[in-house]
Amino acid sequence: MPAPPRQPGDTFLLFHELPYDFREELPLALGPHVFLDNTPNDILSLADPQALADYVLPGYHLPGHGLVQCCLLCPEGQSQHAGPDVSAVFFESITALRLHAPLPIEVAGQFKLGSNDDLIQEPTLYQVFSPWQPDANKRYTSADIAKANDIAARLRQVSDRRRMKSAIVLFAQVTCGHSKSLQMAYLAIFAALEALFAPHGHYAQTLARRVSSYLNGLLYPGSLNNWLKQEYVKGRSSLSHGLQDMAPRSTTQGNRAEAFGRLHEITRLSILGFLSLDDTKLTELSNSTGTALRNLLDDLEPASGPFIDGQRFWLPVSAGDS
Repeated sequence: MPAPPRQPGDTFLLFHELPYDFREELPLALGPHVFLDNTPNDILSLADPQALADYVLPGYHLPGHGLVQCCLLCPEGQSQHAGPDVSAVFFESITALRLHAPLPIEVAGQFKLGSNDDLIQEPTLYQVFSPWQPDANKRYTSADIAKANDIAARLRQVSDRRRMKSAIVLFAQVTCGHSKSLQMAYLAIFAALEALFAPHGHYAQTLARRVSSYLNGLLYPGSLNNWLKQEYVKGRSSLSHGLQDMAPRSTTQGNRAEAFGRLHEITRLSILGFLSLDDTKLTELSNSTGTALRNLLDDLEPASGPFIDGQRFWLPVSAGDS
């Protein structure tokens, strides 16, 4: 469905980076009430004062500033359906993109379109960026946008499933870049994985067994079971019990960066697998507890379905066996 003409009340989310190949013209649907559209340069150039444009898109007026030519748009006519917090539907769409393919995304700011001399209203600055992007040379295609649109719609459908909601919210906070701490992001990703697979007893062993069995159809470099079990003990448990690092962001260096990336991908693919389950199975998993839940999780077939089929682990080429 084409986006309607721009009018007062439209809300825009701007980017420093969102890799789209532009082989198909915009706008394109990217989730309920959200479109991937052309950056409103005509509006930004008329901002009065000019500093408002530099607030929602830092550096806009700097000479040589490279303008990202796409943004997210929530039209005024649909914002009433999006809810009181339009940013929630924007970041739901970004989460869907990152679930489909973890390409680099850097969000600048957001504003609502006004009229006359007050074009930029409700300016909001985010300055957040995705912490894991193993291949910065890839670009989203229109086919990727369509698949992310389907994922965004599915995210909305399963929002009342307790365990799914917890996993999705935790993963979204991390993959969109809301956490500036590698340590907190790492723990949140593990928490998302635990929300899905509900480990008990020997937590590391149970979680690793269930996850590796569920993602058995995807090629992983080495033993996923062994790696996840060791990472739970040596990484998660050590970190949560006092092993700290003062660096606020260190996901670009060393073994910890690679471990974070692997954990991100394991969780991303697990969520896609759960999103692919039919509603009956999801409801059963959400409502069950104790032995009944343990049996359901232990008996899960390897992940398959519309959102997980054709997927892969996005890992560095150098990632060795663990």
